[in-house]
Amino acid sequence: MNLLIWLCAISVLHCCYAGALKRQYYLELPSVDRFREYLRIDTSKEENLKYAVEFWIRQAKVLGLPYAVYAPAGKPIFVITVEGSDPSLPSIMLNSHMDVVKVDEKEWSHPPFDAFIDENGDIYGRGAQDTKDVGIQYLEAIRRLKKNNITLARTLHVTVMPDEEMGGKNGMKAFVKTKEFKTLNIGFALDEGLTVSDDTFLALFVDKRAWQMEFLIRGNDGHGAFIPEGTAMENAQKFINAVMAYRETQKLILKANTTSGAAGYTSVNINVISGGTAVNIIPSVIKIMVDMRLATDADPVFMQFLVNQWMKEAGNKTEVTYIRRETKSGITSVDESNPFWVTIRDTLTKIGAKFKPIVLPATSDMLVLRNIGIPAIGFSTKINTTSRLHAKDEYQNVETFLRGIDIYTELIKNLGNTQAKAVKIEN
Repeated sequence: MNLLIWLCAISVLHCCYAGALKRQYYLELPSVDRFREYLRIDTSKEENLKYAVEFWIRQAKVLGLPYAVYAPAGKPIFVITVEGSDPSLPSIMLNSHMDVVKVDEKEWSHPPFDAFIDENGDIYGRGAQDTKDVGIQYLEAIRRLKKNNITLARTLHVTVMPDEEMGGKNGMKAFVKTKEFKTLNIGFALDEGLTVSDDTFLALFVDKRAWQMEFLIRGNDGHGAFIPEGTAMENAQKFINAVMAYRETQKLILKANTTSGAAGYTSVNINVISGGTAVNIIPSVIKIMVDMRLATDADPVFMQFLVNQWMKEAGNKTEVTYIRRETKSGITSVDESNPFWVTIRDTLTKIGAKFKPIVLPATSDMLVLRNIGIPAIGFSTKINTTSRLHAKDEYQNVETFLRGIDIYTELIKNLGNTQAKAVKIEN
């Protein structure tokens, strides 16, 4: 028995030592170090975007690549350029965003901006999946191409946006209207993808349309000791019931339809409810914020009618402010008519990867690009990973991250040598 206990103890010590050794190896990898440095910048706060730009400027200088910083709507947009051998060909845009969503640090196992690596090689940090990893993987792929003296036919523009999580109004939406953007001569864009728990890579060819709304619901106020009719909270309850009733219909569609995926249903969630000033005062206003992503075949006219019906339930004094209301979302072809898709498909096939094109359940900067006629595919190498997008304990395993660099290197090299002038976008 003592021998068995001794052997078990030796085994545990061996595992602990091996884990610590592997962690130390990861810590000393330059690409991992750059990823972790980027993750440590708390870009959930607008005032910290300048530090992310400083990070990117340092990377461009190390690589000896030209760069530019633009701010058409006040927030900084960063662009690194890798010149191609044939400037007559439209360029490739490698897009990601530097901003991340807010965190509640108390819910995290590790501080969200420490980029902690555990002994399994998991890196914890806000942006580890959405999507600071993508920007660094582009960077590392370009570093390898330069090291191997590989020049592509097409020019590459690595673009880093500041406002994707807020809808792009002060980022991509403003940038595409500038002459500086037009001079980039973008022919195709690669952008962020999704995290998946299995081993199938996803290619995103159309975004769902985001409707994000703030409702102000009014009613009678007064002393908390009384029970007046028509309070704001009573009206808010009617509003919530109407929204949730519609949500139930969409859940049924989701459960019944196994083929169309995210395309077939409209997601709707009430994400913020606030109001009131004190426990003994009946509030006159309740604020409710709703996030809705439209099914691909949803008619915006009908959806507006639906929203108006919700407001009627809450009373005539209800007001709505649209934080975002997208009515159009262009579609990038994923067939033989699109040579850039063919390049992506053939590259993934060659490395033995499983993949499938799908509708993005959310909304990204790709919607803006497609709506002005630029084909764009969302792609990520985060397979066999539990999705923690916008959730606590967002993480990415080092091996997944490193494998992603390998994949992006091949993908960018092949896209940069794709021979095609233009691709049509379906609207």
